[in-house]
Amino acid sequence: MGFLLSKLLPQLVYPLGAGLLLLGVGLLGRRRRWGPGLSATGLALVWLASMPWLNRQLVWSLEEQAVRLTPTALPSADAVLVLGGGLLPPLAPRRGVEVADAGDRLLTGVDLIREGKAPWLVVSGGRVSFNADDPTPPEATYAAALAQKLGVPAERIVRSEGPRNTAEEAIALRSIARERGWHSLLLVTSATHLPRATATFRRLSGLEIVPVACDFQLAARSQSGQTTAESLLLDLMPQAGSLASTTSSLKELLGLFVYRLKGWL
Repeated sequence: MGFLLSKLLPQLVYPLGAGLLLLGVGLLGRRRRWGPGLSATGLALVWLASMPWLNRQLVWSLEEQAVRLTPTALPSADAVLVLGGGLLPPLAPRRGVEVADAGDRLLTGVDLIREGKAPWLVVSGGRVSFNADDPTPPEATYAAALAQKLGVPAERIVRSEGPRNTAEEAIALRSIARERGWHSLLLVTSATHLPRATATFRRLSGLEIVPVACDFQLAARSQSGQTTAESLLLDLMPQAGSLASTTSSLKELLGLFVYRLKGWL
């Protein structure tokens, strides 16, 4: 129940859920003085979160932290850990494992193994589903299968199939590391997720953590060109993709806040 609530409750805080809630309550109370203002606030919240300009500021705030965290020259470590996310399971009509937006995580991890940065590749990710008889395997299972196809020997892949979130991944990795005598880890995840993941693993894993950012959504600010009247107009118009990306960024910021409250950071 606790895990379910951790998925449900944030939906009321994210812009779409919060905006629709305010809009709905405002419509129910439209005859009252506060009704129209509440509805307008809900619409304004969704519009604001859907603006590409605001989305870019949030993404940059996280990705610039990731750049600062990632060493220019990566050292060698006992293992490379690829956090779950970015892969689609080999269920019909797919012909096999498919790579989604955050699939750079596994590709980056495989590259690090090829470069000789570590002898072991750890793939992490459990099965997050609330459906009965869901045939989807844990993500670590099909991540390991894809890593083998990309050339990593099966005997060099360690699967962590239980974790469902970042804190659980850090705790599970601590147990794996103790069993194998590992002391250092190259931690690979999406740039927007790296600040929270790094802090969590340094707090809970007991290992020396070297962050490795990948899956950047944006080029650096200095590479984004000059703003024009046309680009500014488009930046202020709502876009569905920007709403999704803003929500993802707010999820990371909310996660940082919640993890601090729980003492995980």
